[in-house]
Amino acid sequence: MRSLPLVRAVTRHPMLIGFISTLIPIVLVSPSFSRPISSSYPQGVASSYPQGVASSYPQGVVPQPSSFLRSAISTPEEYTQEQIRYFMEVAMGTEYSSVKDAAKVRKWQEDLRIQVLGTPTKADLETLKTVVSEINELTAGTIRLQLVAQNPNVTIHFAPEWKFKQLEPNYQPVNYGYFWTRWNHDTITSANILITSKQVTQKERSHLIREELTQALGLMQDSNRYADSMFYQPWTDVTQYSSLDRALIKMLYSPQIRPGMTQAQVIGVLNSLQAQTRSTQCDSKGIALEFGLNSTCVKR
Repeated sequence: MRSLPLVRAVTRHPMLIGFISTLIPIVLVSPSFSRPISSSYPQGVASSYPQGVASSYPQGVVPQPSSFLRSAISTPEEYTQEQIRYFMEVAMGTEYSSVKDAAKVRKWQEDLRIQVLGTPTKADLETLKTVVSEINELTAGTIRLQLVAQNPNVTIHFAPEWKFKQLEPNYQPVNYGYFWTRWNHDTITSANILITSKQVTQKERSHLIREELTQALGLMQDSNRYADSMFYQPWTDVTQYSSLDRALIKMLYSPQIRPGMTQAQVIGVLNSLQAQTRSTQCDSKGIALEFGLNSTCVKR
């Protein structure tokens, strides 16, 4: 962790949210910064960058669209109390929000089509491919991330920080990484991610790529509790998910966790999953045939 003191901030709107992942001192944000914005990005945002960034990936990097019939059923997992507490801290609501119903689950219900724009380095693209692969594994088919050359619902801009305001009107300076998501009835429908191409090391930028994309999934809060976590509030250059981070992504994209759920509803679902999992754990005299609601144990 760098010793540079940093401040986090957030702007808000009942249906729109933008998060600042990395700030340099000193930024002050108040509710007066909140402004309604249109449901589409400003015209000309992508046109300020060279075309064809995504299409320059090696053959096979852009996956085929996922099947509509992809299974949404996953094996129930038994989460620890520490993991559940951290989920409640990071996944529920938005930082500094004054909206009464802000403490809800917000997540994607469709695949993420990610277009890269700007001037990423080769290492940036390799990092992005790695993060996409890891998230796809952790979400277990409930959603799928893919890199595309057109028709994105997620844009990632690599640009100098001074260009950020041109690329996202809701950007609040000065930040090295920033994301802004839009949702409809608590289902996230699009995201705009900004990564600085200057003033940070490659390792720091690799961290920013991982953090911004992960938080755009719906894990929008920050925490001061775990220095090895991707959601750690102070400045960090961690480039791998911690075991807690992985558990939170799995938890958010469990099919049983729905957009708009309150804390009480999430606790109810997690308790139910715990009961399902424990019901399949046989003692030394039984064998668990499968996990889930219909699992049974057979006496030896």
